[in-house]
Amino acid sequence: MVENGEPGRAGSLRRVRRVSVVDEIVEQLTRRIIAGEWAPGAVIPSLRAFSAEFGVSTLTIREALRTLQERGMVETRHGAGTFVRAPEQGESTVAWMLSPTEADEYLELIEARRIIEGELVRLAATRRTEGQLEDLSGIMASMEAARHDAAAFLEADLAFHIALAEAANNRILLRTMLAIRGPIKRLIANRTLRHLEEQGDLEEAIADHRDILEALTNQSTQKGREALERIVQRGERDMRSLKDEDLTVGPDLGNI
Repeated sequence: MVENGEPGRAGSLRRVRRVSVVDEIVEQLTRRIIAGEWAPGAVIPSLRAFSAEFGVSTLTIREALRTLQERGMVETRHGAGTFVRAPEQGESTVAWMLSPTEADEYLELIEARRIIEGELVRLAATRRTEGQLEDLSGIMASMEAARHDAAAFLEADLAFHIALAEAANNRILLRTMLAIRGPIKRLIANRTLRHLEEQGDLEEAIADHRDILEALTNQSTQKGREALERIVQRGERDMRSLKDEDLTVGPDLGNI
């Protein structure tokens, strides 16, 4: 295999230059896995290693690896790394797709999200590990740094909610969140742009996510669920407003 003109160098990856950064990374890593560069059961390089090779953020790498996880190609074991799955283990998560014009379905998604993520907060408050708290803290720092940048904030916001699902340490609930990640991303994108336009920053959302992190740190289920409910309620208000205006759900922030 030749990358960057250097044959066979295990760590050599082309820097991403296409618009859809995550898709390009997924494509490159998929080719490498299929080609057998990493054997089933082998651990692949770290987030930081891939980040340096591709020239992108660790959050972008995390998103690409989650796509591979959805497809059943890799699995992440906390504290050990990300491993290539054997073909016989490759049952992929079916991604749930919603039309961007079906506002009623998105209202149902919000209803489901309230139930699912409320339980994730409860479980994560008692099951999270110190390493998972560190991951969430790092993502929280990225959100705070992106308070005026809608695309960067969307990337970090989505990563926070998937990391929350991981901290609940329930594989079925994690797969459920991965399956509805696409529609949730559109919801977050819509809310992020609207609030940035109306308020000039994203402090309100940052404060609620900070409260969730603090609740998990202190193992306070009630405070975490209250913060999550505020997030969900804002999304519901935005969606009902969007429905009244008959607009498309989710601006084009997908290619981050």
